[in-house]
Amino acid sequence: MMAKKIAIIDDDHIILESLQELLSDAGYAVSLAADGASGYELIAREKPDLVVADILLPRLHGIALCEKIRANEEFKGMAIILMTGVYKDVNLRMYVHKGLADDFIEKPFREKDLLAKIEHFIGAAERELAQPGAQEVPDSARGPRKQAGRSVASELDDLVTWAHGKKK
Repeated sequence: MMAKKIAIIDDDHIILESLQELLSDAGYAVSLAADGASGYELIAREKPDLVVADILLPRLHGIALCEKIRANEEFKGMAIILMTGVYKDVNLRMYVHKGLADDFIEKPFREKDLLAKIEHFIGAAERELAQPGAQEVPDSARGPRKQAGRSVASELDDLVTWAHGKKK
């Protein structure tokens, strides 16, 4: 039996790397894409159990990506969680209500909240079966490890806040 697969699609490399580390450590096989078009290609190739995608993506908007996934019978039953730091709760609920996404999470988010949503849709990962993701980032390219006493959630919150400040 293989590890459950998750595709992460976001144009923010800090979020990609942080989520890859979080989900790989949790035992999932993780693959990454930095825009909607390559994200769809990744989904077609890897056939993940779940997709976590930002809404604001270059080359193919997150909502258009959801529509494309939902239109393909091959991906029937694939769970989609949308992420956003821009859209408000009411807009996201509309996309879930329309069936384009299964759930959403607003940035910045707590790692335990995202993990709970993922486990709700595809179950907990089987740690002993975890395999490296399709586009694994080598440890040497990730930068410094966590500081003692800081949680991954607080680091991710800081990184997301910093990244959004850079985009303005």
